[in-house]
Amino acid sequence: MEPVGNESAASGVEGRDGATQPEAPVDCYVLFRSHTDGLALYGALKGAGVGARISPTPRAARAECGMSLLVSCDDEERIRAVARGCGAHIEGVARLPRQIKPDRDRYC
Repeated sequence: MEPVGNESAASGVEGRDGATQPEAPVDCYVLFRSHTDGLALYGALKGAGVGARISPTPRAARAECGMSLLVSCDDEERIRAVARGCGAHIEGVARLPRQIKPDRDRYC
C-alpha cells in the first residue's frame, strides 16, 4: 500500500554522524475536530475523484480528533474547496515527513 502524497521535504535531515541524509518524502494529513467532519469530507472527496485515505492522526500533528485523511499535498486547494462545498470543517493540514515504512510487515 503506497501513501497518497509524493512530495519531498524542503531540506535534508541531519543524521547522527552529522551528514545530511537524503530528503524524505512528505505526506499531508487533513485534520478535523470530529470524525463526522472527516467522514463527510472523505465521502465528498471520493465523489469528486480526489484520492484520500482514512488514517490515524500522527502524534506530531496535534489535533482534537484521532482520525485524519492522508492526501496528496498537491491537492490541498481542491480539498479545501470540496470541504467548503460539503460543509466539513478542516482544523488544518499537517505536512510531515513520511512515517509509513513499506517493509514494516515483512519478517523475512
